[in-house]
Amino acid sequence: MNTSVSIRKALNMKTFLNQIDSSNFTENDKMILDYFIQHKNHLPYLSLSDICKDLYLSNATIVRFCQKLGFKGFNELKFTLRNELHSSSDFSNSWKILQRRTAVLEDFIDNIDAVKIKDICSEIMRNKSIYIYGRNMSSLPAKYLYSMLNSMDIPCIYIDWIDFLRALSKSLPENATLIIFTNYGEASIYQSIIDSCHQRHANIIWISSSEINPSLLTDSDTYIWTQEVPLEHVHLRTKMTSFLVVQLIVEYLRHHIKKQEDPF
Repeated sequence: MNTSVSIRKALNMKTFLNQIDSSNFTENDKMILDYFIQHKNHLPYLSLSDICKDLYLSNATIVRFCQKLGFKGFNELKFTLRNELHSSSDFSNSWKILQRRTAVLEDFIDNIDAVKIKDICSEIMRNKSIYIYGRNMSSLPAKYLYSMLNSMDIPCIYIDWIDFLRALSKSLPENATLIIFTNYGEASIYQSIIDSCHQRHANIIWISSSEINPSLLTDSDTYIWTQEVPLEHVHLRTKMTSFLVVQLIVEYLRHHIKKQEDPF
């Protein structure tokens, strides 16, 4: 296709943005949507700060608007729009999937709660009884954390069998720390385990691909929802974000240990 024809087609193309019902939007939402539509051809290449400067709005306001549309954040919206504008390109499906994974990961990084990461590290450094659980795909980041903690001389125990965890939960040391990596935080799977852990005043750290059932959580628990998307045609989820969380924990711990060893 002639380049000039392609450009004219992109300029005149209607995207999913034009199909959005804005009848229940706030004034800010309508202003953001109008901006997105007017700048749709350049939007995939703009940063949040660019848009915030133009609209005099905060990053959080733009992200909340994207989430209202069903996206994890601004980067996933940009990815979807870029695909629509370049639907005639030669990108392979696998490359598009990777781009979407990257967009979701970038959104997670933009919104990560640094305080939670710090709290998790403080708990790991404070507690002498640390247990890490993960099975199937969740065993990958769980084993990585287990290996890295041991390499830093932080003793911990790795568990990959749910029945063993269920039995162990009844005899955990008082105030132990249990780190759970999971795809699905369902009460039917974990309720009896969590009840036993809480009875023994265990501190539970959830790193979950999907939302945790609220009945499993107490105020003393730490919960990170990694929002990892399912793999296409497979009843599994990616673990990119879980690995990122683990790496952040590892880097923080390394920095803290190094600072203790060399305070000057």
